[in-house]
Amino acid sequence: MASETSTRTSTAHVADLDDLAVGDMKMARVGQRRVVVIRTASGVHALDNACPHQGFGLVTGALDGELVTCQWHNWKFRADTGECVMGEENVACHQVEICDGRVEVTVTEPTPEEERERLWPSLLSGIESNYMGQVARDTARLLANDADPHDIAWVGLQHSFPREEWGPGHAMATAVDCIAWADDRAGDDRTLPLVQGLAALSEPTRGRQPRPTPDPAAGDLLTLIEAEDADAAMAAARHLAATSTIDETRRLFIEAASMHHLSYGHGIIYTQKAFELLERTGWEHADVVLAQLALATTWGTREDTLPYMRDAVATVRDADLAALAAVPVDPAWSDVDLVDDLLEATDPPIARAIAVLEVGAGVERLLDAVTLSVSRRLLRYDLDIELDLEDNFGWLDITHGLTTSRAARWAYLANPGPDTVRQALWAVWLAYDTGRAERRTSVAAEPTIEAEAGDIVRLIRLGDVDGTLAAIRAAGPVDAGAALIDAALGDGSGAFIVVAHLIKMAKASIEEAEAIGSDLPLLATGRFLAAPRLERFVTRNVGEAIDFVHTGRPPQR
Repeated sequence: MASETSTRTSTAHVADLDDLAVGDMKMARVGQRRVVVIRTASGVHALDNACPHQGFGLVTGALDGELVTCQWHNWKFRADTGECVMGEENVACHQVEICDGRVEVTVTEPTPEEERERLWPSLLSGIESNYMGQVARDTARLLANDADPHDIAWVGLQHSFPREEWGPGHAMATAVDCIAWADDRAGDDRTLPLVQGLAALSEPTRGRQPRPTPDPAAGDLLTLIEAEDADAAMAAARHLAATSTIDETRRLFIEAASMHHLSYGHGIIYTQKAFELLERTGWEHADVVLAQLALATTWGTREDTLPYMRDAVATVRDADLAALAAVPVDPAWSDVDLVDDLLEATDPPIARAIAVLEVGAGVERLLDAVTLSVSRRLLRYDLDIELDLEDNFGWLDITHGLTTSRAARWAYLANPGPDTVRQALWAVWLAYDTGRAERRTSVAAEPTIEAEAGDIVRLIRLGDVDGTLAAIRAAGPVDAGAALIDAALGDGSGAFIVVAHLIKMAKASIEEAEAIGSDLPLLATGRFLAAPRLERFVTRNVGEAIDFVHTGRPPQR
């Protein structure tokens, strides 16, 4: 690691002026640096010889007047300042003096603190432009100069939060999981998760202007969110950030997310990720995070108001949630049929879930059953559905069942009570809804999995589903989880939304596997990572658009 030391300088005689004609470029060494000495009509200049893109030597490039071109990818730099006029980042420029016809170049090596201060604006510029090469290089340089990984991540988060159209979503959730994985690593190994998180934040906000944020003002957050008064809810959230504690504010936001089956399960997921972010990076960021979370919660789709949830909502509404929350957990409770009943239900099994809560199952064991049922659904998902261009259902829809179950468990552990009982019942409904393709098409057989050692990441990348499952079972939860993280971070899809689901699914499955003592969530995630995933977002939208234009009917669920 670099250390905070005084600035170091090196000076070297690099050429005689008479030996440099206008238009000449010459490489020289000054201390530990290779520099390119350039004579133009304006004078003699010195730049780092290594192009900041990929290190190709500028001395082998072209000089046209005052402009140096790197031939490798056509990046262009001003000879006198190093400013990049075509490309992504500037090249370092060094001091030149002419003494008695001798050209002397002085290279000043910045301290880590000085280098960090130089790199922060560059990192932000790369994020703004979605230049991932620049972001990756600056992240690696910042880490090499002792930057705090949370500070690196916060550059992207602070840029992204006010630019998300409807408040924080998949990008924020992905970044938070990546920050957690970076925290578990050391040295250069932190670079990939950090840059994946920054990429998630950069792509959907490129070119967007920040949204005005209302000033802090006291208000009833829950009432304002329910009334869809977004500006007032954001103002109230900022007031809470300044006056309340993380525990009380978390309770309010969990209640707000639980009032509805919000955003197809994402409402509670985004609440979980926002508070995990604050727990990692500090409450001083609450003003930014909570205002935007209030916006997302206010505008989230209230799926429980849609016709297909009517019967389930009535059952939830009629339940005495406070009484269910007060039922003592019975350690001896057992219901061997619950997972199968949730998995095979042909109607929303809300009454079944309420019945087990009434006899002491407890919310956590109900969520155990939800996680197991969704994991099994992923393991038996018929891949012919995924390959059907006309089907609007796919892998990603099922993954929501597991990630929402994880978020509901987080909420319950943070704030046990009627609101999180309701949230657990929404998770039961979503587990049922993940089976809608099965109920209208087909179900594949659940695989029989025998343990067999293998390189999990390699098997996933080869698309060897059976080998992946066998290797996960043989590896055990710790090693399998680590491999799933590596696979999820390894760019297994070119589409941002799929990468986001790969990452949040891997994170949730590792945590749920530990919570329930089963490798089924890990196996489900392994199959999701290894099996074909048809990224058909344009095709799906075109098909649905044609159907709607000709029939006026919404797509089939």
